[in-house]
Amino acid sequence: MHPCAWTHGVALLLASLIAAVVAACGARDAGLGASLRGPLPPPRTPDPWAVPRADAPVRAPADAPDFAHRIDDAETWRRLAARPENEVFARTEVVKFLIDLADARRLWLVQTERFPIHYEFARRFLSGPAPIESHAAFNVREYRRPDRRFICGTVVHHLDADAWTFEMLAGDDLDAPRIAEAFAQVRAALHVGPRLRYRPLSALHEARVAEVPGRLEVVTTDQLLGGVAYQPLTTGTTYGVLRIVRGALDPATVGAQEILVTAEVPDDLPMAMGLVTARLQAPLAHVALLSANRGTPNMALRGAVDDPRFSALEGRVVRLHVGPQDFAIAEAPGAEAEAAWAARRPAQTFTPTLDLRGRALREVCDVGRAQLGEVGAKAAQLGEVCRLGDALRAAGGDVRTPGGFVIPTTLYVDHLVRADIAPRLGATFAEPAFRADRSTRDARLAALRVSIAAAPVDAALLRLVRARLARFPAGRAILRSSTNAEDLPGFNGAGLYESVVLATDADDAALADALRRVWASVFTLRGFEERDWFRIDPLSVAMAVLVQPFVPHAVANGVAITRNPFNEGRPAVFLNAQATGGSVTGARDEVPEQHLVYTYTEQLEPERLGRSSRTGGTDVLDADDVLRVARVLQRLHDTLVPTYGTHANAVDVEFLISAPPGGRERVLYLVQARPYRVAYTDGQRYPRR
Repeated sequence: MHPCAWTHGVALLLASLIAAVVAACGARDAGLGASLRGPLPPPRTPDPWAVPRADAPVRAPADAPDFAHRIDDAETWRRLAARPENEVFARTEVVKFLIDLADARRLWLVQTERFPIHYEFARRFLSGPAPIESHAAFNVREYRRPDRRFICGTVVHHLDADAWTFEMLAGDDLDAPRIAEAFAQVRAALHVGPRLRYRPLSALHEARVAEVPGRLEVVTTDQLLGGVAYQPLTTGTTYGVLRIVRGALDPATVGAQEILVTAEVPDDLPMAMGLVTARLQAPLAHVALLSANRGTPNMALRGAVDDPRFSALEGRVVRLHVGPQDFAIAEAPGAEAEAAWAARRPAQTFTPTLDLRGRALREVCDVGRAQLGEVGAKAAQLGEVCRLGDALRAAGGDVRTPGGFVIPTTLYVDHLVRADIAPRLGATFAEPAFRADRSTRDARLAALRVSIAAAPVDAALLRLVRARLARFPAGRAILRSSTNAEDLPGFNGAGLYESVVLATDADDAALADALRRVWASVFTLRGFEERDWFRIDPLSVAMAVLVQPFVPHAVANGVAITRNPFNEGRPAVFLNAQATGGSVTGARDEVPEQHLVYTYTEQLEPERLGRSSRTGGTDVLDADDVLRVARVLQRLHDTLVPTYGTHANAVDVEFLISAPPGGRERVLYLVQARPYRVAYTDGQRYPRR
């Protein structure tokens, strides 16, 4: 993983540009510095499977049968079950089943490692006098048609909770009486039959349960989550010094070569080699997104801080493998760790695109990728979303961005000149003590922030910004960071910079303070160190400010990624949402509503993975919301991902749902869109169904 800019224009060293600004007194020529033609190669990464895998899939004994009609004991289950890497829950064993309605309802329990999808088994063993159709035709008939030949499903053993479930695809619309009959038939054929429960995966399934009261004993996904002990979020192998944090994590104490085991889910995570939390994480929580974008393994394990597998290794160099089904940890030789660290870190310096020719405030809907160096990546990408307005509305009705305007990077540089920071930057960053000592580095960066906060903001700029704010609806605005070193393919930079909420009628003093806080956040310790680890040239980083009005009448906020993080073979949009006042990305002890909406058929298939802990069981997103958000994000994915190159394969989107008064149509606001990469193991690439 390595940053790469969208534009390949002139990449300029900030120190040289500051000198040019001073010399030219605002001239628009920014043609100094070296150019960067194309992205740098990604860092060398160690082979993630170079160590024994604790979660290796169950291998069927050579003499295991291809199928059975009953499972009367644990040994028969073991010989048929697989531990696939593409399940939503870790630590699961599964056996696929088919009930052949054309053969007196004969039950086939499948050796699922050999035949991970129903179609392959049916084609191999059940063609007979009635040949099995093509895979596509099979999928339509056997999961959606009332005149189907087979009832297809899965028996799942959830090992952490020791729970057994009967499951069908979220979009399977089999009628309720036949579901109840199939459930009873499978239950009667299992050695754990009385413990089997039906797990509804969608609102459609929940409706079916209501149609046959008393005939389906149900366990909900939320109930199963209560028994989950191990949760892999970013898989892979990493090396680091193991550190256990039993209280609150102080981000300033985190070293880049540490693997952290924390009692709580931290709000912020500076660069580290890995994270283990003793509480389950919201799947798209801030630290989960950071870990995914960095490619650093991340997992949750209930009680991890007191687990002897970790406490026995505290303070030592370890190798941690986080896999889709389980994890492994062991002490590692220092030389092996050093080699892994060197291989993971980018080998070359990266100079982000920077353009200091413009001083005018820009409407966000008037900019795009071509202006990234002037308005920063966050604003540039939101401008691209704004330009897709007609296409997005065609997919999802009333779809908007919050609008707003951008204060360009040039005005940030102007402020650095007024603060007399320019002469200090190069010398400060090159100082041996700054490079070698973290406390010295922290103090020097704090001094830069103090200088930025003390320097007066240009009065003409304040007048311009206040005039623009006056056009916003009365209330609040937010000043958001939009540097040229965040939200890039290969470098997310989430959480490195600061955003500030401001009243739209704020006076000059409050506005000046807000601007200076956002500008100064370029020089936070966490921001500097993460950029340094990725070898981003510190003299080329500049801050634009995206100023947006608050979205009115918001009833829900959400985060989504436009790719299925669990199974590459079943394309989907993954949505997390929370009611207003709650957080999807924060670390507070709350659970967001979660949906996985499959997009590989024209008829979208929503699977509910969990309900919000804030709403008492009621929906945050109604069924129409879920489908329209998925359609819009599918269109966004198809348009934006091809522009990202090899460093990203999905879009990470923040959105809001607004419910205007008077019963008007709910409005979908896209607040942010940035490149994201979902990494898969070979076992997550199973064919569909």
